[in-house]
Parts: sequence; structure tokens; C-alpha cells
Amino acid sequence: MTIHLCTIVVCLLLSHGPTLGQDQPLPREPDWSAALDDRLESLHPSDPERYYLLGEEVAAEARTEEQVGLAQHLYVLAVVLGAEDPALRSMAASACIALSDITRAEADRRALRAIAGSLDARYGSRDWSRSTEIVLTDELAYEAATTLGMIRAGWGTLVRDNLKRQDIRTIIDTYSSLITGTANQNILPELERMAEQWPCPECHNERIVTKRHTGRIERRLCYTCNGNPGPSLSREQLIGHLRFEAHVLQSSPRSWGAQIAADLGAPLRDADINDLPVRFGVDPQRPIYRSGQWVAIPDEPASPDQDAQSRPDDS
Repeated sequence: MTIHLCTIVVCLLLSHGPTLGQDQPLPREPDWSAALDDRLESLHPSDPERYYLLGEEVAAEARTEEQVGLAQHLYVLAVVLGAEDPALRSMAASACIALSDITRAEADRRALRAIAGSLDARYGSRDWSRSTEIVLTDELAYEAATTLGMIRAGWGTLVRDNLKRQDIRTIIDTYSSLITGTANQNILPELERMAEQWPCPECHNERIVTKRHTGRIERRLCYTCNGNPGPSLSREQLIGHLRFEAHVLQSSPRSWGAQIAADLGAPLRDADINDLPVRFGVDPQRPIYRSGQWVAIPDEPASPDQDAQSRPDDS
């Protein structure tokens, strides 16, 4: 009886669908880039606010430098185009603040906040700097900077408790854009992962291991960390760590090398809205997006009345 029941169940499964274990096609996610191109091509300078709103959406999803650059491009166009209309100056000021949130250089961030204040007095009534949102004492700043330094040196286990402290997590999260170079990217899970992986499981950060062979003691370079314990960081990641530490410690760079590590050597920016396009590489004369490029506004075709006026009078 049991065998007959199993046979019936298998037959029913075979008759109503594919064989068990057969790979099923997963539903494809919508092509975000294709939809984005369509929305970019629908933008027009006559409606600057749409540049701002789309810039917010791109910034919220940005995970690469290219995506952040696109959001900055949209924000700059929103500022420049919106500032020309008195009714849209408040929107342009909001775009300045949004642009400052995804801008790494502190000098540029200060200039953007100043421009926002000049466009809308409400933005000039308080300091919009992130540093005013938290109480950053010297001791707390030192502990936050030391936490990153210990993780970088491969002593993550010693600062795991620091990563669990809410005050230190708040500081790292607040200034995460200095580390990652992008907005809305949570760096804390990555730091926690690095802290869990080190010290080196083979040499315990001694860089060498000792082995006994037939009564002899042999010392060799650790195969696991290759004598250099700690997470492998790219040049940009290392600069991000140093930029964060320099900022929270309020240090004053004493050399050009330290200056570049802290803020990429960016000069002091004047609070001039006309400098924004140059600073971010945006041509305000090319606000139309076509076939992956920003182009100038196409010439509008002349209306029949204009054609009649332009033609000479035969009489």
C-alpha cells in the first residue's frame, strides 16, 4: 500500500509540473539602468525640480563612484537652473544641502552650505555641518580613530567592544562618507567583518611561525598573513581611513602629503554658485541627456507664424 501511494504522488507531481530538483528560472529584476536612462532623457531645464528629485533617488541607490558622480551632476544642474527662478531658489538650496551630503571634501561642503544660505535664508540660520549633530569630545574622537587604526593593523579582537558602543558607532556612521567616498553606504558591517578576521589565526600577528623538525627549530614567514597581518586595503580605502581619523581628531596637516591624505588636497572653495559647475565638471549649457551623453538644448522648430514673418513680402 505504501509503495502504491508513493507511486501515485510521484505521478501527480510529474503531471503538474517539472521534475523535482529541476532548476526553475528566477524572475529577472528590472533593468534599473535602462529605466534610469529613460528618466534622464525626460528631464528638461524648464523643470529644474525634476533634476533634484531624480538626483535624490540616484544618490540613495549609489554604490559606485560613477553613480555618485551622476547624482552630483543632477544636483548641480538643479542648483544652477533653479537659482534663476525666484520661486525655485528654496529647491536649489535644498539641492545644495543634498550635494554636500555626497561630497567628500570638507571645504566644498562648507561652500555648499554657504551657497544654500544665500539662496534661502532658512538654511543660513543654523550650521548644517554634521559635526553639530553629535557631541565629539577629544576622548571619544581618539577612541573612534584608534578603533579604525587597530582594525587596520590586524588587532580587531582588541576593539570589538568599541564597535559595539553606540557612541563610537554613531561617529563612524556620521562620517562614513569620509571613509567610503559615497553617501548612504553603511561601513560598520565591513569594519566588523575585518575585526572578526584578525589577528592572524596562524602566527597571532607575530609575523613568523616556529616549527620543530628533527630536533631543529625553524622560523619562517607566516604563510597566512605573509608577515603583514591586517586586512588588505586599497589605496583609496587607506586614504579614506586616514581622512576620517584626521577629521575627527581635528588635526592640522603639517605637510602636503598629510594634506592630500586628509582631504585630497582640495583648495578652499569660495561660496560662489557660478563655481559649482566648474568644480563638479558640469556644463550647464548641456542640460539635456541623450544616448548616454549630456547635450545642449536642441533648437526649437520655428512655428508657422514665425516662418510667415521671416519670409519677405512678395507684394
